[in-house]
Parts: sequence; C-alpha cells; structure tokens
Amino acid sequence: MRPDRQTMICYCHDVSLGKLADYIRKEDITHWRQVVEDREFLCGDTCEKCWEEGYNNDGFSLAMAVGMVQKGYL
Repeated sequence: MRPDRQTMICYCHDVSLGKLADYIRKEDITHWRQVVEDREFLCGDTCEKCWEEGYNNDGFSLAMAVGMVQKGYL
C-alpha cells in the first residue's frame, strides 16, 4: 500500500495524511515533534504510535509525513 492523502496517520484524532500535509505546509513544520507539541492541532499526543513507526507498524507516521512534504511528494 502506498500512502495517499486519505491514508490515516493519527487514528486517535482522525487525522489523514492530506490534512496533516496541509498543516505541515501552513505552519512550516520541520520536525514531527512540532506537530505533537502543538495544542491547536491535535495529532500524535495520545497513543504515540504515529510518531515514527506508524499506527500499524507500517511506517506511515508523522516523521514520514514531514519528510514527504519537505521533499515535495505531498
């Protein structure tokens, strides 16, 4: 499976890769911890599975999303 804008990244807060990518661009995020620490955009602060490994251990994570946006893939 390849990640696309509908791929779920944060199951706890129902955040898709598309929604997260838009937020990363808008806020000029450079590291996934900035997403977790933001109290306005709820993502990654509950179960922590989405940080680096992905909820299903599939690598679809906050770290992956930040990298994909920085490289222009999203």
